[in-house]
Amino acid sequence: MPEKRVHKLFPTPIFECKIESYKELNKDLENYIYNLEKEDAKGVKASNEGGWHSPYWQIAKSPEARKFVDAVSPVLYEIITKDYAWKCKPENITFDGMWSIINRKNSLNMRHFHPNCHLSAAYYVKAKENCGKIKFYDPLDQRLIKVPRKSVQNDLNIEAVTFTPQEGDLLIFPSYFHHSVEENLSGEDRIVISFNVDIR
Repeated sequence: MPEKRVHKLFPTPIFECKIESYKELNKDLENYIYNLEKEDAKGVKASNEGGWHSPYWQIAKSPEARKFVDAVSPVLYEIITKDYAWKCKPENITFDGMWSIINRKNSLNMRHFHPNCHLSAAYYVKAKENCGKIKFYDPLDQRLIKVPRKSVQNDLNIEAVTFTPQEGDLLIFPSYFHHSVEENLSGEDRIVISFNVDIR
C-alpha cells in the first residue's frame, strides 16, 4: 500500500471546561433561576418540549447574572482571541441573549440552532445522572444525503455526538451547530444556562 496522508479540513470545535468554584456559583444560580420561574411560571416556548424556558435574562439588573458573566468571560475571551484568533477587544464581545431552562422528568429539547450570532454555550447548574445528554449533529447536511453502512464508527463517518452534562461544565460551540437535548429520565430537575455571543 502506498503511504497516505489524511487532511482533516475545516473542523467544527466544541470547547469544554469546568468553571472554578462552580459549587458556590451554582447554589446562587439555582436559587436565582427558581425565583425567575416563580415570577413568570409560563416562561417561553422555544426548543423545549415540557419543562420551563425563561425569557432572556436582564443581565445588567441581576447580580447573579453578572457574577456568572464574570466567571465565564475569561474562558470566552481566550477561545475568541487565541483558539479562533479573531481580532477582537473585550468591549466588542456582547452577550446577545442569555436564558435558563429547567427540564423536569420526561422533558427534552428538540433539534435546533442559534441564528444571527457567532458562538453559543451551555452551562450546567444542575445535572444528575440520566438527566439528558446534549447531542450535536454533523453540520454538513450534504453528507447525510446518502450514507453507506458502517463497519465501525469513527471521526470520518460519525453523524452525531453526545456529551453527558456535569455540574459546572461549560460548553461553547459555533452557533450554527445543530443540537438537541435527550429526555430527562432522572427524578430531578436538569438546569442549564444558555447564551449567545456576538462580536461587534
